Amino acid sequence: MKKAILSPLCSLTLCLSAVLLAAGLAAQIARAFVPNVILPPLDIPTLAALSLIALVLEVLLFGVPHRFWAASLIVGVIDFGLLSLCAGAVPTVLEALRAGILGGVVCLVCEVLLHSILDRLSSGAVGKHRRSMAVVSALLLWLAVQSLMSVGL
Repeated sequence: MKKAILSPLCSLTLCLSAVLLAAGLAAQIARAFVPNVILPPLDIPTLAALSLIALVLEVLLFGVPHRFWAASLIVGVIDFGLLSLCAGAVPTVLEALRAGILGGVVCLVCEVLLHSILDRLSSGAVGKHRRSMAVVSALLLWLAVQSLMSVGL
């Protein structure tokens, strides 16, 4: 059982599902108890923020295992598509499919960039502080994605 949890696909699935589930639950609670609240739109910076939170959580909990990029894309598409539909962030199945594909691609790009940054930093003097560098690198990537704020679904 311990071997299955430490597999790269399972660790990404657990972290991404937990983050998306928490965000969807928070959005539902906010809609129920504070109906005047303005929730962030489902756009590229929001998808990147959720992906980067999940990736940093994965680095903090599981370390950085070897990656299978096609499997990461499939996990991102399924998680973003199903959980955005279940949370009520998108009204139809077609928009959930669109959100899933865009979320999977954004998650894959964030994952490739974050792990390439961490691999470059691990060879230097900062290699001892891999977990804190994951947090700092994710914040910088999220700031870089803010230029795509006007691009929606």
